[in-house]
Amino acid sequence: MGRAVALLVVAAIAGAIAYLAHRYRQHQRAKLRAIAAAHGLQVDVRTKKPPPIDFDLFDTGSSKKVKAQMWRAGEQDSVFQYQYTVSSGENSTTYEFTAAMIELPFTSPHLTISTENWWSKIKRAVGLRDIEVESHDFNERYQVRCSDDRFAITLLDPAMIGWMLSPNSGLGSVTFEFLGTWMLCHCDQLKVEQLPGMLAWGQSVRSQLPAVLTELYRR
Repeated sequence: MGRAVALLVVAAIAGAIAYLAHRYRQHQRAKLRAIAAAHGLQVDVRTKKPPPIDFDLFDTGSSKKVKAQMWRAGEQDSVFQYQYTVSSGENSTTYEFTAAMIELPFTSPHLTISTENWWSKIKRAVGLRDIEVESHDFNERYQVRCSDDRFAITLLDPAMIGWMLSPNSGLGSVTFEFLGTWMLCHCDQLKVEQLPGMLAWGQSVRSQLPAVLTELYRR
């Protein structure tokens, strides 16, 4: 009798937890829909896999998930929450980001712009350098990797370098990745209320890109 009561209690607790989890998911989805509607955006509240594009971010880890994707009707640009998990033995760590994926008016080789870190500084100290430009401040703050040096130097013209060194760029809080007809801008995960702003900011980055790229690297 005692065992039966215990099983009923466990079942009741499990049921309550499942119900509360369901209510929480419903609340979060309603919140996302309200945020999107307030900014004239569409939203997909489902959890799904990342797009089939070979960005470094999408090639890292396992259990990769896209959530809360928002976009404006008739446009390809979107913003979403993204996460992946890295496992080592019995331990695992989940990394969470907010990303804006923006369509480009040209075709890009694979290029990344990220902040300098201890490893890149060690490589620089021993003479192994990433792509550098004629700006000491830029070279100290960022590391640039690209399969086409000419493209990278064309992208990073004086105006673009100036913008990258301004607060408008995030000053290293955002990683930029270009591949094909897409640019991915990602940072540490933001609140869902900030997703529309991240999308608008990502679209503003496109207007900073040198117009000559459209002629030199046609789609």
